[in-house]
Amino acid sequence: MSYFTPFSSAGWHQWATERQYSDYKFMELARAADFLCKNVLELKSGENVVIYCDTGSDMRVVNATAAAVHTAGAIPVIVRWNTQKDIDLPMPKAVKGAIMNCDVCIELSACGYVHSPEWLEAMEKGIAMVCYVGMNADMMVRTLDPELYYKIQEFGEAYAKILNKAKSGFRITSPGGTDLAMKATTPEQRAEAYVNKYFKALARGGMLVGQGTVPALAGSENGTIAFEGAIWPPAEIQKINTPIKMKVTNGRISDITGGFEANILKNWFAHFNDPDVYKILHVSTGFNPGVKRATGDIVEDERVFGCVEIGLGNSPKPCHTDGIILNPSIWVDGTLIEKEGIYVEPTQKKLAREMNMQLWTE
Repeated sequence: MSYFTPFSSAGWHQWATERQYSDYKFMELARAADFLCKNVLELKSGENVVIYCDTGSDMRVVNATAAAVHTAGAIPVIVRWNTQKDIDLPMPKAVKGAIMNCDVCIELSACGYVHSPEWLEAMEKGIAMVCYVGMNADMMVRTLDPELYYKIQEFGEAYAKILNKAKSGFRITSPGGTDLAMKATTPEQRAEAYVNKYFKALARGGMLVGQGTVPALAGSENGTIAFEGAIWPPAEIQKINTPIKMKVTNGRISDITGGFEANILKNWFAHFNDPDVYKILHVSTGFNPGVKRATGDIVEDERVFGCVEIGLGNSPKPCHTDGIILNPSIWVDGTLIEKEGIYVEPTQKKLAREMNMQLWTE
């Protein structure tokens, strides 16, 4: 199987792809949307599905998804409003009303609401919330490939087993300057993390395939983070040109250095006037073979094959942002499993090659 080089859109506030015409890859897009609705979301006949979008959304994706919902026998309702200037701002009451009366909600807006109070309320109600913020035609075709979807899941499950065997902890380094150590959670703590009031909603909803979690003990992270790929929000940065380096002390950012982009991030954090913005919320891994480099679209940047993604701040308030470490080396209890973005652990190597990712294995 061959892969085309994955060029991307211009960012969260635009849906521009490499090819702007309306019928660009319309067959492949229809196939991906159909797979999403029938196989990933497993929509049932008669279910009410709200697809919300904004004036920055790629309407090719919105319309293909709505058509696939209809083909699956469910009832699609498209809700669209103006693109907001920031993420997680309050939704219009009419939009919230539609979401609270559906079975499945698919986010295709250019500006995200995944950490908003509306999302949390919907998940508490058991509504399946699907975060595909900023999804464009190219991205959907590359990241929701029916021929690779189950292989990605298999890779993720194998990766989780490796990470969950950790007894002492993890270390992550990168050529850009990352050197971060953290303790591992206990099996009991890991089990507790997966049993929460949002489980029902996440079982059918959640995020795009190709991302996992490092079971790190919150507050144990110490060292240096260097984001080299992308960060969002703030929207003023997105794809990173000069690495943003952050000193980490006991799970909190204590210093930010770098170039112009680092200054923007520093000021963005400061304007919240809340110490929780500097907290490490999660450490994640990316492994979607349709994403081979950072683009500035965070929903796929978090899944760059071989990357590490770190979430900062809190959820939903005061803020949440995600940054990408490229070409990481990862140790589990002192054993190297990935070396500068190349998988060296035997199971990961085998499964990566089965997804035609030979260049990402030793």
